[in-house]
Amino acid sequence: MDRQRSRVPLPPKVEAAARIGFAWLRDQHSFRARRPLTGFAARTIEYFSLRGRQATVEAEMARLRVLVGTADGTIGRSVYTSGDWDPLLVGTVFDALDRFGQPFRGRTFVEVGANFGVYCLPAVASWGFARAVGYEPDPAAFELLRTNIERNDLTESVSAHHAALSAASGELTLQLGGYNAGDNRIVDGDGYGDGDTATAIGPTVRVAARTFDDEVAAGRIPLADVGLVWLDVQGHEREVLAGARTLLDAGVPLVIEYATEMMDRDARAGLEDMLAASYAVMVDLGWCALTDRLCFQPSAAIRNLAADGRAVETDLLMLPAPPTR
Repeated sequence: MDRQRSRVPLPPKVEAAARIGFAWLRDQHSFRARRPLTGFAARTIEYFSLRGRQATVEAEMARLRVLVGTADGTIGRSVYTSGDWDPLLVGTVFDALDRFGQPFRGRTFVEVGANFGVYCLPAVASWGFARAVGYEPDPAAFELLRTNIERNDLTESVSAHHAALSAASGELTLQLGGYNAGDNRIVDGDGYGDGDTATAIGPTVRVAARTFDDEVAAGRIPLADVGLVWLDVQGHEREVLAGARTLLDAGVPLVIEYATEMMDRDARAGLEDMLAASYAVMVDLGWCALTDRLCFQPSAAIRNLAADGRAVETDLLMLPAPPTR
């Protein structure tokens, strides 16, 4: 079991800054090559100069021409300035899948919290997946997702659904992000998030909710063909998995955000129990990207990530038992 994270306790923002700094020095996953200082700075200034003048701007991502919102100072800004979002995370995921011997090429990719197509579009354009399915509840982000699919002639390989996934079908309240337009949170009627610790700051909208299991039953998610599920829903992860028994029983590889400040203690414990019971292996993607070293741990190690009460913000790759050779 890797105890390095516990021996070197870093606050989430410090860890993120260190990850970026070391990636630049190493040119890890072409991080520096995609961000030459002069060009990167000029594109950043150009991007922010467009805010208030136009709602969207065209950017290149994975050899695709996509529209991103100029109000998004995080993901949209990164795609506009460097053509990608979090290449360290993406590179570490696929390095781990290949090292583990987990097949994914030619299969279906599912993105829950797809935004404008951040991962589901590169999945079919660059990462080797044959098909992708994306779910996005934010009306503006979904319209960008739909437009980006159409303008890149991907309607045959990428399907988009305007809904949140959760523990039950119905309606939910979505609070929209501010500076980070991708930081939308499912909240209760009083504006509190699932973890009641950190919420988005924008207006709220009512959105349709479905369950992963219902989508499988309806044939919209071809579970037997799914090679990877990417789940990033800002603290609503436990509720999505509560409605995804088919996914957990199948042991399909899963990338999932793990952010303690978006969950209360009970929500975190419930999420950890579900993942530890359903998967055999865990990869702490954030720490692996920082150290530039893959480490496959027993899934039960998830309970140690924040056992001492510290704040942790990372992404995890959950894997079934190693494939037989």
